[in-house]
This record gives sequence, structure tokens and C-alpha cells, in this order.
Amino acid sequence: MAELVLSSEVRLAADPSELFALFGSGDPSLGWLFGSEAAALAPGALVRLALPIGEGSRVHGTARVLSCKPVRRIDLVHESPWFGHVACHLDPLRSGGTRLRIRVRIDDREFMRLGADLGLLGGADAEGWELPLGLLTSLSGSAGILGRSTVNCAQLATEEINADGGVAGRDVRLTVADDATDPGTGVVAMRRLCGVSGMAAVVGMHSSATYTATSPIAVAHGIPYLYTPTSEAVPTHPLLIHFGERPLDQLHRALPLLAEVTGGTRWFLAGNDYSWPRAVGTAARAVIERMGGTVSGEGYVPLGTEDFTPVISAIGQHGTDHVVSSFVGQDHVRFESEFSSSGLRSTTRTFAPLMDDAVVEHLGDSAAGIWNALGYFVGMDSAENREFLRRYADRFGECAPPVSAAAEGVYEAVHTWAAACRSGGGTEPSSLLRGLRTSTYRGPRRCGRGGSLESLLLGEATPAGVRVIDELPVAAHG
Repeated sequence: MAELVLSSEVRLAADPSELFALFGSGDPSLGWLFGSEAAALAPGALVRLALPIGEGSRVHGTARVLSCKPVRRIDLVHESPWFGHVACHLDPLRSGGTRLRIRVRIDDREFMRLGADLGLLGGADAEGWELPLGLLTSLSGSAGILGRSTVNCAQLATEEINADGGVAGRDVRLTVADDATDPGTGVVAMRRLCGVSGMAAVVGMHSSATYTATSPIAVAHGIPYLYTPTSEAVPTHPLLIHFGERPLDQLHRALPLLAEVTGGTRWFLAGNDYSWPRAVGTAARAVIERMGGTVSGEGYVPLGTEDFTPVISAIGQHGTDHVVSSFVGQDHVRFESEFSSSGLRSTTRTFAPLMDDAVVEHLGDSAAGIWNALGYFVGMDSAENREFLRRYADRFGECAPPVSAAAEGVYEAVHTWAAACRSGGGTEPSSLLRGLRTSTYRGPRRCGRGGSLESLLLGEATPAGVRVIDELPVAAHG
């Protein structure tokens, strides 16, 4: 396999031990690599990066420690916004100081994806014997922290499908596009996916703001669009197929249970300012009023916000008992970190509809006590889940990012699509829709025909990950 290799070398006065101690300090003056944030340098440990992309501009990224030889070498697997490997060598000089060598490798397939996302390359069509399947997700921007495990789970599903004979006698080829957590970028990416010859369907794991902008494009091209994350109810079309949780499903049983634990009645609604968090707020208000509670205040901020002081101050001023926190990705991490640092975590409990194992890893101890209800958590106790996690680790290694609920939802959606095509007798939209009415796929989630959720798991964040507390019916079932 071909690859792009970027190398740099510099001689520094500091000795290797001094430089090694600085790695992961979070000091931006040390550059994008040494100024990263890393709590540890053990294999699999998370590294948070701020990558320079232009004059004074930076984009958030993540990597993971692959191996580390103290004082001499650090190897990273870069996860987002691009996938590759970073090797950092610290060689002592006889005259004193260090020769610092950094080598970045990106394979040709990822290079082609990046070029296509940037409009510099056209991307590669599937070969004639392959069946193209698109994945539109967020590998950069606020939701980029979920992107790599999402791509991994989609890739795992397609490989398993191909090992089982493919779909309609053809191997499935996954084509990935990044919406950068931005609807405008999502439109460009969706048009590119729909332009791939023979595109069978597009799986979407991104914000509903992007979905609102991209779903008409899929419909106009006659391509099924399988949208997987938790989202608000939206206008329907036969080609627009939804798999994720609805806000009312997540809230209708969980909020009363949280109130029973705390004894509190006052709730503050906070989140990013677009359609899904607003829909969460509307559903939460209805549930809170039904159980006799009070909404003491609301605060919504744009995606990409970095200072949450005004929202956190308002929560403290209102004497709130609970917060419904509908922030996304990096915004979620920043808000919850600042909220914990403010001291309010000890007196105010949080329900966060996007809190899962991936977010908890980024938050660390500051996530402790947050509740959520989703179709999947890593800690769910079932034979199907244990087998799924084993296959994931075997395929991507022990240093792979943890499976998020969003990523596992994509895995199940890809398998459900394949099962429906097989049941319906083909890959055409009519065959897929016919198959969805009759087929099922048994994965870790509790799903019925066509991938519809039958129940959710109630989870609580702990320092060791999300602990599953209970199983709750979706709103339609009680």
C-alpha cells in the first residue's frame, strides 16, 4: 500500500529527558505535538491535539499512544481529523541537546479521502464488482471525537458482510466523507457521495443540522439515507430511514428516576443552539411539567463555543437541582469539564443525551454521576455485546478508540441494510424498503424489525466508564 510520508527534524538545546517530560503538557507554546494534552503515555492512552491549519487557525484532533520508550521515542495512532501514524524520536547529541525527529505517515486511501473532502481530488469509484456504500460522518469539528470509532464500526460491519458473501453477490466498498460538524460542508460531502457511480445507500452519523441540509440531496438522487444517531422527529420520506433514539424515548422514564434519586424539582435546560438540542429541551419541559417539576432556566450557545461561563453562572444563580445537557462532541466535553470545575457537580445532577463511553473517556473524573439513556453502552451485559467487542478489538487492536453508542449504531445500521437487501431480493430502494419490513439483525442493541429500538439502557458515568443501571422501554412501549 502506498503512503504519504512527512518528516521534520530540528536540533534543540534541551536534553531528551527534559523534552520527554514536556510531552502532553497542554501548553500551546510547545507546538501541536508537545503541546497536546495527554494524561498518560501508556499504550491506548488518549492524546488531544490542536493542529495548525493556517494563519492563526487550529483544528481539534485526537490521537492514541501506540507505544512509548521513555525519553527516546513516542509512537501515536492519529485518529481525527485524519487517520495515520506519528513517530517522535528524541536522539541525544554528543555535544548536548536533542535531535528531535517527527515522521507522519498517511496511507493512500486516507490521503484520497482527505483530498476528496478538500475538493482537491475526485475520490475513487468502486470497481465494477464492488457495491458502493457511503458513510457521512464527523471526523472533524465539534463532533469529530466520535468519528474514528464510527468509521471503524462501519468498516468492521462491511468486512463481516463481505466475509458472509457480500450483498447481491458483490463485495461492499465503504466510501467515507467528513461533514466537519458543519451543514455546508455536509452538503458538499453528500453531493460527492451521491455522485459515486452505483451508490447503493448512504449511512449518516452526524448532527441533525447537517441532516436537514443533506437529506433532500439523497432524495433527489434516489439514494436511501440511513440516519443513525439520536435525533428529533423530522419529516419522513420512504428513502429517509431513521434508527436512533428520540428525545422523548431518552427522557420520559429517566428524568423521573433521576428526580427520585435527588429529591429535587428544579431543572435547567442547556445545549447547543440548533434543532436537536431545542427538541431535547421541548421534550424535557413536557416530562418535567408532567411530573410536577419546574424549568428554572435555559441556555443555548452556538456549536464551537469555548467559554461556557455565562451558562454555568446562570445554572448556579437559579439554584438548580438538575441539568439536561444537550451539547455535542467537543462542546460537550468543554461544558462538562467547566461545569465540574465550578463545583456545581456536587450539588447538581446532570442528564446528558449524548453522554456515552467515548465522551466519558475525554471527560475523565469530571463525568462522574452523569446519567443518560441510549440504545448501547460498552458495559451492556450480553453475549452479543461481548462477541462484538472481541471482534472490534481483534480487528483494530487494543489501542483502538472505545466504541461509542453512535459508532455501534452505525455498525447495526450497516448490517441491517445488508440483511434487508438480502431479504428484499436486491439493492434497489424498493427491495431495501421491502426487506426492512420483514428482516431483523440481532446485534448488541434491543431491536425489532428494520432496526427499530425496543428499549434503552440507563447508564451512569463512573471513572471506569459507563455503568448500566437499568433497561427502560421506549416511549411507544410505556
